[in-house]
Amino acid sequence: MAGSDDHSSYRPLLPLYLDMSHRRVVIFGGGRVAERKAALFSDYGPVQVVSQSFTPALLASQDRWELTECDLRVDFKRYLQGAFIAVPATSNTQLNRSIEEEAVRMGVLVNRVEGRGEVVVPSIIRKGQISIAISTEAPGLTRYLRLRLEEELTEDYQGMARLLSRLRPELKEALPRQVDRALVIRSILEDEEVWRLLGVSNEKAYMRARSHACQDERDSLDAGDSPHRLHRGD
Repeated sequence: MAGSDDHSSYRPLLPLYLDMSHRRVVIFGGGRVAERKAALFSDYGPVQVVSQSFTPALLASQDRWELTECDLRVDFKRYLQGAFIAVPATSNTQLNRSIEEEAVRMGVLVNRVEGRGEVVVPSIIRKGQISIAISTEAPGLTRYLRLRLEEELTEDYQGMARLLSRLRPELKEALPRQVDRALVIRSILEDEEVWRLLGVSNEKAYMRARSHACQDERDSLDAGDSPHRLHRGD
């Protein structure tokens, strides 16, 4: 139908969090785009930038990435060996296409600098232990969502993330079944008093949260006594 959106060719992407600490990203090109990509990927794993020349910023931060001088029009294939992600970021569109085609042939994932490729880098919000990745088909909407979510992610949410991370080992020991732990965590998240105490005292919030694993401790806490440990069934 004329004027209607055609989603028949749309391929949904699977959002993933990957450990990149031992996976190499190779960026082809030494300009401003390569500079931006290197700054992004080097926060997560090893990065190699291959080009005939490099921006001052790339040269100034060689402790963050490896710079390899090479005329990519003559040879680029060998630098794809062992790469996990390739980023064709030269100013030559045809060369970028050739790098991408060879990377695909070798089973290397490709992050395009123009258009959607196999790897799409989302807009990332990172606050303490909380990470949120946002991706839409409209960049303006992505930016809007990021700004709204950044406003919503107050210190209370970061405090709750730290609290649950601290409590997790005790819950796993006290409650072997995951389904039981999930119920306790849900009850903690729905406890308005835990959220209130996060703004008063991390320790008080923690004691209130851990009491959810045992009703006896919850009763003691409500009575003003201090619970000593999680109850563990023998």
